[in-house]
Amino acid sequence: MRGSARCGSSHRRHPCAMPAHVIASDPLDLLTLVPELIGFEPQNSLVLVAFRGARTCGTLRVDLPDATASSGEIRLWAQSALGVVRRLHDVDAVLPVVVTDEACGGGEPRGELVERLRRQASSMRLRISGPLYEACDAWGSYGGKRRARGELDAARRLRRLDPDAAPVRGRPGEEVELDAVDHALVARTAALLERLDDASRSGESVDQVPDPVWFAGYCAGWDADAVGPAAAALTAHVLEQPWARDVALFTWAWGRAAGRRAFRFQERWRRGGPLRDERLASALAGEAVLGRPSVSGVEHAIGLLRRVAALLPATRRAPVLSSLAWLSWALGRGSVAGGYVALARECDAGYGFAELVETMLDRSMLPQWAFGSGGTTPRELATKGSGGVVPKG
Repeated sequence: MRGSARCGSSHRRHPCAMPAHVIASDPLDLLTLVPELIGFEPQNSLVLVAFRGARTCGTLRVDLPDATASSGEIRLWAQSALGVVRRLHDVDAVLPVVVTDEACGGGEPRGELVERLRRQASSMRLRISGPLYEACDAWGSYGGKRRARGELDAARRLRRLDPDAAPVRGRPGEEVELDAVDHALVARTAALLERLDDASRSGESVDQVPDPVWFAGYCAGWDADAVGPAAAALTAHVLEQPWARDVALFTWAWGRAAGRRAFRFQERWRRGGPLRDERLASALAGEAVLGRPSVSGVEHAIGLLRRVAALLPATRRAPVLSSLAWLSWALGRGSVAGGYVALARECDAGYGFAELVETMLDRSMLPQWAFGSGGTTPRELATKGSGGVVPKG
């Protein structure tokens, strides 16, 4: 399970953003808003809408387990999903929404799953509020009346015409797709990257990689759409050096001071110093020891690296795609991060940083700042379109 948690063999948990205000007077209204709650149209998913009193305070999207999953696997699945929601401050209730491609011919879909959620929530002292389902041919509430699917589809089409509707991104698989670029530009980027490689191998330059703190700040002023082969080759060359990649990520996420700390650690390590800086390691793993990352800095880096990745030959993309995975994860976009990991592994199945991010996703390692701790406000993350489990004040 790639995304943000794991239980069983192939289930994903993806934290998701919420709009600042949710007004839903009945089940149809709430189901209409589900794509806005998580930022994209879910498929074969469980969406858990968390409440603090009468107010929503976060959402979590979870891949539905396989239809053949055992009772034990479903129990672990429910425990893991509700455990993530339970981490939200003062959450006291949750509303499950099952979204499935299955039909309702045999009755309400995934009834065993919903019953397991009820029992697990009770043991966690969480109140379950009227579970809903959305199937391919109908929608409704568990234990209630079944309604025609067309009614829900029409309500969503109408909602998309509302200028106040929150933006809905493409599905994660679509969002990670890279733009097509001219083959001549890719060839030019590859040739320039080879020249940088040759210079490094021959030792023509004392500093084969530019200062990554300076570089991260320098490219912060670039227009991603205008990045060409020379800039793309230089960016890829920096990110292919693990030490420089980490420094650049810290600079994009937390600024020059954090980048300098990471740079100093790398210099000490290369001189035989300590193998680990606990504060940096904790921040990379999602602890809020450095505060919440800069949303604008991370968003700009994502736009830049997407352009760079598109200009690279596939065999050289893994470092950039892995960096995109971590940056997306830092914004709480577990679905998108998992997509970039998959692309990186396709380019280089054994690339270490991709494996590290994948492990973080598989082990439910959500960024601590996604639960409301750290520098910027939860509302800032939400309005930036993050995929985080974001509390609302």
